[in-house]
Amino acid sequence: MLTINAVSEAVASFNARPAADAERDVLACCAVPGWARGVVAARPYPDLDALLAAADAGLRRLTWTEVAQALAAHPRIGERPTGSDRESVWSRREQAGVAGADAATRAALAEANREYEQRFGHLFLICASGRSQSELLAAARERLANDDEAERRVVREELRKIALLRLEGLLNMTRRFAGISTHVLDTGRGEPARDVRVRLDRRDGGGWTPVAEARTDGDGRLRDWVPAGEWRAGGYRLVFFVEAYVGFAAFFPEITVAFQVRDPDRHHHVPLLLSNYGYTTYLGS
Repeated sequence: MLTINAVSEAVASFNARPAADAERDVLACCAVPGWARGVVAARPYPDLDALLAAADAGLRRLTWTEVAQALAAHPRIGERPTGSDRESVWSRREQAGVAGADAATRAALAEANREYEQRFGHLFLICASGRSQSELLAAARERLANDDEAERRVVREELRKIALLRLEGLLNMTRRFAGISTHVLDTGRGEPARDVRVRLDRRDGGGWTPVAEARTDGDGRLRDWVPAGEWRAGGYRLVFFVEAYVGFAAFFPEITVAFQVRDPDRHHHVPLLLSNYGYTTYLGS
């Protein structure tokens, strides 16, 4: 949960974002361009309540055509997306309750999705955060009994809840901190490796979830690039995409450095000393 100071910082960061970047971020919360533009155009916001109120008012004014547009950006319940974009990452988290579902439950969810789509002509949408697979399955079956008008009201409300939860999460993600940094040095040239793409992933269950991605600066460094709400104890890996920097002759086109964070309050500096045929890394300060 964000503290009062953190909320103020997050809203201030959102107010200061370039309009195109802010619109892209808000669009990941609800894929309706007009709504995203409206939320961004109403800046600056004095506090989080004002931002959420403006977003909520815009969501309540959406036409059904716009709602259908937003629905198209959501995966089916039980079909967790594998992409690394923000919407996919959020969807995987929201559907964490079905991640461990057995084959029978997955089959039942798939059948409920098919019945629902045949009945209403659009996918089944529900705010899945904190709900188990049995609760989601029961909700899908229960809503099949709604008439079209009643179901549209339910869909609007579920879409509104999802969008506002994502917007709050977005505000947390706009805060950057220096919990982890890196410095890529080209030992062959004796200079910093500039503009190297680096991605930070966190281990979630049996897979990896992208946390942050950026490029090294003119000094080969990355600092203040990780979302504050995404840094905690656990397994991480840094993926350095060095082929574009080294050239086609790179023996290691990608370099992955996996590590364990046991004290997230400690600053972690994980540099990379790079050459054409080798690399070195260590925990620095």
